[in-house]
Amino acid sequence: MNLSDEDIVEGVLTGGKELFAVLVERYQRPVYNLMLRYACNAEEAADLTQEVFIRSFDRLKSFRAGYSFFSWLYGLAVNHANDWSRGRTRRRVGLDAYGEHVRQEFSADRQSTMELRETGRIIDQALARLSDDTRELLIFRYRHERSIREAAMVFNLSESAVKMRIKRGLDDLQEELQGMGFYESQAI
Repeated sequence: MNLSDEDIVEGVLTGGKELFAVLVERYQRPVYNLMLRYACNAEEAADLTQEVFIRSFDRLKSFRAGYSFFSWLYGLAVNHANDWSRGRTRRRVGLDAYGEHVRQEFSADRQSTMELRETGRIIDQALARLSDDTRELLIFRYRHERSIREAAMVFNLSESAVKMRIKRGLDDLQEELQGMGFYESQAI
C-alpha cells in the first residue's frame, strides 16, 4: 500500500494517528539534514528534527490539500531552525567538520567516483560560507528539486523575490567556488 502524502494526512486527521509514522519515515532525512546544517551537531539536529515532527503533527490541520506536504513541512522546519538559531549563540565548527556532516546527505550510489565526492565536498564548503537563508533556498530549490512557486510559499517570498535571491545566491556560490580555486562552472 503506497499512500500519497495527502491520503496519509487525511487518514491522520480522521483518527489514524499511527499513519503519521509513514510521513516521518519519508521525510526525516531531509529535515534532519536541514537541522544539522543549522546546529552543526548530530544530537542537537536529532532533537530539532523531533521537535519539527511534533510541531507538524500539532499543526496538521493547517495543511492545505492540493499543496506539497514536503514543501509545507520544509517551511515549518526552516522556521523552527531560524527560531532556534535566533535563540542561541551558535558555535560555528570548522568547515571540515561541517563538510563531513553534509556529505552524509549524498548517498554513495549517487556519487560513486572520487572526483564527484571531491566536487561535492568543495560545493558543500562553499555553501557553508553563504548566509543561512541563501544556503537553504539553494538547497531547497536544487537538492530537493522544488519549484520556484514552492520556494516562494516555504520562504514566504514572492516568486520574483525567490528568483532574484536564487540568482544572487548562485552568483555568491560561484564567487566562493572561484575563491577556493574551483572554476568548473558546470558543477554549479
